[in-house]
Amino acid sequence: MRRLLVALLLVVIGALVIIFAIRGNKENYAVAKEEEVRTLVYGSGYARADQYTVVKAEVSGYINRIYVKEGDYVKKGQVLAVMDAKPIEASIKEVSERLRLVRERLTEGSPYLRSLEKSVESARINMENSKSLFERRERLFSQGLIPKETYEQSKTQYELSLREYERAKSTYEDAVRALQSEERVISAERERLEKERDKYLIRSPIEGYVLKKFVEEGDFINHLSQENRLFSVGSKGWEVWLEVDEEYAGMLREGQRVFLKVDAYPDKKFEGRVSQVIREVDRSRKLITVKVSADLPADLPNGSTVDGQIEVERKKALLIPATAYRDGHVLLYDGIRRVSVPVKIGKRYGDYIEVIEGLKPGDRVVLP
Repeated sequence: MRRLLVALLLVVIGALVIIFAIRGNKENYAVAKEEEVRTLVYGSGYARADQYTVVKAEVSGYINRIYVKEGDYVKKGQVLAVMDAKPIEASIKEVSERLRLVRERLTEGSPYLRSLEKSVESARINMENSKSLFERRERLFSQGLIPKETYEQSKTQYELSLREYERAKSTYEDAVRALQSEERVISAERERLEKERDKYLIRSPIEGYVLKKFVEEGDFINHLSQENRLFSVGSKGWEVWLEVDEEYAGMLREGQRVFLKVDAYPDKKFEGRVSQVIREVDRSRKLITVKVSADLPADLPNGSTVDGQIEVERKKALLIPATAYRDGHVLLYDGIRRVSVPVKIGKRYGDYIEVIEGLKPGDRVVLP
């Protein structure tokens, strides 16, 4: 099925007939002639966009709107469809309301902060009054004008009011810190939900054409299902993937010319270049994959069948009919007689054989 074209056949470029036989003086002979030849390795495969992707859903839900159809050109990030996001919208609304209330409490002069500030101010005034009373009685006690019991009572009262003031300040600061922390947590939650909501907008990950639409409005998509396919999108350029017998892997190189035939355009010929040889064998089929960059029609269906002939060698070769060669020799005819000449041969190309040493262009070799 996969083959080197006609078992390592080198196709002669140029004249359709490169060697001709002449009958003269009862001799059949052929003229050795140097021609440019090429080796073609056959592969078959398909054409695909050089950037190709199947767009899938990241969440489950119903398809509300579809904005594109097959053949439409789309930009990277463009919205192709929208899924029903009502549950996530409700969560975002709830979180946003909580965030609004927290920020409202944190606003300078808010009723909540004023209430806490009043408590702190009241405790401060009470503490300062107790402090003044304690200082007066401390002086009086030192002068022996009041009993120690009265002095101790004022001291205790001052210490209690001081602790109350510190507690009120701490309560105020703790409340503000708690609100700030809650604001950060709720903000992060809303940001997470908004990112989650963005998953309900189906966007194209690449720039290119919508090749196929797999869904309709109203369809339910389970993002965990194997059937999770919404669109296929392919870029402008084309890449051909050919499968070649692994025995020819050593002949394949990047940059080699490839002659292509596309089933969708049977009357046209195309050409490309090997862009990558994937050096891993499909062991069940003994094939390797060769990627080919090619300029193919923009309206070619993605996945179109392609046959390719990879030019792995092009060179000048001195050719004679294979029937003229026997056991390391050919019979050279000089117009009068036959002379046995030893020759060194190369590859056989169909009915012809390459002569590496022993002959020159124009020599006449006797045919059986």
